[in-house]
This record gives sequence, structure tokens and C-alpha cells, in this order.
Amino acid sequence: MTNKEFIKQIGAAAVKWYPTYKILPSLTIAQACLESGWGKTGLAKDCNNYFGMKWTSSCGTTYKEYKTGEQKPDGTPYTISAKFRKYATLADGIKGYYDFLNYARYKNLKGISDYREACHLIKDDGWATDISYTQKLVTMVQTYDLWKFDLQAIYPKAPTGNITQDSNFLSIIWLQERLNTCLAGTKDFIPLKVDGNYGAKTRAAVLLYWKLLGWNPSNGWSAGINTKKALIAGRKA
Repeated sequence: MTNKEFIKQIGAAAVKWYPTYKILPSLTIAQACLESGWGKTGLAKDCNNYFGMKWTSSCGTTYKEYKTGEQKPDGTPYTISAKFRKYATLADGIKGYYDFLNYARYKNLKGISDYREACHLIKDDGWATDISYTQKLVTMVQTYDLWKFDLQAIYPKAPTGNITQDSNFLSIIWLQERLNTCLAGTKDFIPLKVDGNYGAKTRAAVLLYWKLLGWNPSNGWSAGINTKKALIAGRKA
């Protein structure tokens, strides 16, 4: 299985389970890629455990023991032997991941729509001892555009309300992604970095889009309902 196929498989499950568990799909996919080595670790192959979940006597699964690397708070590495959950199928392993996140210490992840925040929280909640864990997850999301799965789960149509500089992170991600799609190939247009920052470059892209549609420019920064409808339809000039 290629990395692209792996992302697609985990992503489909993450989007499917989002309405039930409200865990950001990009976080789920990034963790699966990182923890399982793209599905190639022994734990992933032998136990359908793609997230590195350790076993406890009350978790309701069998287990297999592996040596695993950990880090002290100062970054010093060490190795331990630990029991890890073993699942019959990949589907069971993914469902087990979401059940694991139902533990009280992870409740702050539910409903988060900013992948940067989710990646910080899961490290702070104690998922991993790797002191670079948050940055590794964020890099994975940004490198492979995993935020696209967040858009599928949370904004399958479009964000509600106008999109401004003060809108939530994922709303601005949606705006930037749609602008890039609809302005692709336009003379002098440099594709936006999809970073959730509604700054001067994103504003310039909005104004260019309005110009191509023959709309009067505005002094404000608001992308309202008509702009969103045009972007959804993929309208250009």
C-alpha cells in the first residue's frame, strides 16, 4: 500500500467517525502515519494497532508485548517493554482508537477544529513521551494536506456566516483552498499557502476573485454568502 493509499484509507474512516466522536480527522491520520510507520510496523501488521495504544486489563482486548522507545522530559531516550492492544481487524483498531479517546483525559480534543491545537493537546494529555511529538504531527498534516479531511468532515458544503480575519482557523482554510482552486491558472496569481491566516495575500486573492467575476471591490475583508456560493460552484470569470 502506498502512502497516498494509506492516507485515503485512514482518512475515510476518520471522516466517517467524526460525527460520533468529534475528533479531528487530520489528527487521526497524522497519528496513524507516525505511530505505525505508514502501516508497516510490527504492531500495525500483527495487532491492527496503528496508534501505539498500550494495553490495560480493563480494555477488553488481547495484547502483544514489544520493546518501545520513550523519552524523558529532557529528551533522554530509553527503552521499555510494554503490552500493546491487539485487534482482530483494522476497523476494530480504528474504533478502538476512538474508544481510547473517550477517556476523560482526552475530552478536551472533542470539537477542536484547529489541527495545530489538537496536536498540542494530545501531547499535553500524555499520549506520547516524544518531546517533538506535536511538531511531528503538525508537519505530517501540513506536508500531506491532511486538513482536507477536516474540511470534508466539518464543512462538507461551506462554513456558515461571513469569513473574515476573525473567523475560525478552519473557515479560513476553506476559503484559501477554494480560492486556490478557482484562481488556478489566473495570470499573476501565486497560489496561497493554506495556513489559516487571513492576511494581505488572502485578501488580495479575494479582491482578484471579485474582479474576475466583475464585482465591485469592497473596503472590508468579509467573504460573504455570494462569494462562498461562487467558490463552491467553482465559478471563474
